[in-house]
Amino acid sequence: MTTTQNMPRISIRAIIIQNGQILLSKYKDNNQIWHVAPGGGVENGETLEEAFARETYEECGLSLPFGEVTFIREIIADRHKTINLKKGFHQIEIYVMSSAPAGKKLSPTKPDNNQIDLIWHPLSELNQILFFPTGLTNQFINQSWEKIYYGDMV
Repeated sequence: MTTTQNMPRISIRAIIIQNGQILLSKYKDNNQIWHVAPGGGVENGETLEEAFARETYEECGLSLPFGEVTFIREIIADRHKTINLKKGFHQIEIYVMSSAPAGKKLSPTKPDNNQIDLIWHPLSELNQILFFPTGLTNQFINQSWEKIYYGDMV
């Protein structure tokens, strides 16, 4: 029998692209700056839509609309030598299209540990920063995801 300690963590993330820019949560740890789409873990008893509303409120300052599921990826830390995740970390991330009101200043209400900012970054320059999932940077730049499940990747 498996315990919840061994179960993958489920995470929900918002893809918000407007005027050639993408909204990103910016983090700093071990003197390294990195970026991800806003979002986070689904809590026990919470639906994906409820988690999306809570996470976008915490990281962006308002609950954003839950759009279409764009793709799913996994990260199994023990299979990758180049990442700074805890041993045993396994996360399934569900990426959902969303939008933000034009002209509305977004800022975290309850930022994650190590989250230092929320930024709009030019999509065309996404490959110039440390962005996760790095294996899908070109799909983000081109706004083209040819499949729903990408498997284990950094």
